[in-house]
Amino acid sequence: MTKKKSRSKRPAKEGNTAAPDSSTKRSATENKSSATKKSTKKVQGTDPERLALSKNDILEFCDRVLKRWQQDPIPNARNIAAMIAVRTGVLFSDEISLQAIWSEIISWVYQMLYENAQAQARQENQEWADTFAKIKNDVA
Repeated sequence: MTKKKSRSKRPAKEGNTAAPDSSTKRSATENKSSATKKSTKKVQGTDPERLALSKNDILEFCDRVLKRWQQDPIPNARNIAAMIAVRTGVLFSDEISLQAIWSEIISWVYQMLYENAQAQARQENQEWADTFAKIKNDVA
């Protein structure tokens, strides 16, 4: 008695052209995973406050600032000490904490830039600053 050969459901190996169907079809799980990755990228890509820099990127930034300040150390002594503290904090923080902290810092910087622009405009008696202040008061 001979056994019947059954077809294997295993995907074809790369470079194997014997099973063209298996290389073009994707499982439902793969499709869901791909869709989730795409939607996550889309959401993350539109958030300007999301930190995309790595820990090493932040450390390199700190090092560049320190190098510049160390060229004139006397007037920058306090700044240098503060930046060394920031660098140390970054060094000992994990990536998830850095993302949370620096995302907040980025958000804060955007807010401060906006408020600073308004303060400058008020000092220069520009109309738009008063209009924005009225809108803010009406909303609150």
